[in-house]
Amino acid sequence: MIRLCVAALAALALAACSKAPEDVTARYTLGQGVGTITVQAAGNGDARVEAGQQTLIRKGGTEYLVLTDGKGKFAASMGDFVATVSELMKESGFKPAGMPPQAEYDLTKQATETVADVPGDVWKVSAKKGAPGETFEAVISSDPAYANVGKALAMQTKLGAAQAQQMQGGQGNLEKRVEEMLNKGMVLRFADALKLDKIEKGPIDPKAFELPTVLDKAALKARMTAARAAAERAGPPPAPVAPAPAPAPTPAPKAK
Repeated sequence: MIRLCVAALAALALAACSKAPEDVTARYTLGQGVGTITVQAAGNGDARVEAGQQTLIRKGGTEYLVLTDGKGKFAASMGDFVATVSELMKESGFKPAGMPPQAEYDLTKQATETVADVPGDVWKVSAKKGAPGETFEAVISSDPAYANVGKALAMQTKLGAAQAQQMQGGQGNLEKRVEEMLNKGMVLRFADALKLDKIEKGPIDPKAFELPTVLDKAALKARMTAARAAAERAGPPPAPVAPAPAPAPTPAPKAK
């Protein structure tokens, strides 16, 4: 009987410690105050990232990019958008620049730093010993309470990586290490390019994660092709098919 009571008390204590993740809103400032990024991350995994004209939404486990053309707003899954852009680039005759010779890079933990009252680890990407190359630094929080914010910001990282691969035909060693670093948790600071201003815990209106009309890949390609044709008929300056992407900010290279 005593054993049963002890087991019951232990189960209750574990349940009390294992509360569901909270909704979190993180507000960032870009370097030199050129813009802001707002991340709304719900405890259930849904998320919204607002970065200038760019809006990314995760809903029910799927990641979407919200686009705008002459007909209004619509959305497409990240995978469909990246695949469609690749197809349109190939059809237009575009050829990737190709990967140049590059150094190998290390990712190391350096120290700790607190940003906006949130402690984190300082991570550094640098060329392996003896090799010239760029250096990047970020402060990352591994606190599980902020994990969904980190996953939301990772949508930007993935989109930026996909676009870089389309332009150069692959992902460089430096980009791979930087992506690995940014995926370690919630970014508190990325060099001098991005810094957390404020963290707010509290319920987020589910309407924040609502999507405009979602197009499948075929409909997306048709709409983007029509928008491109309309832009070509109109002449310069061409109207953008989608908002200018704002992937994880890239700071100015630092000398090793």
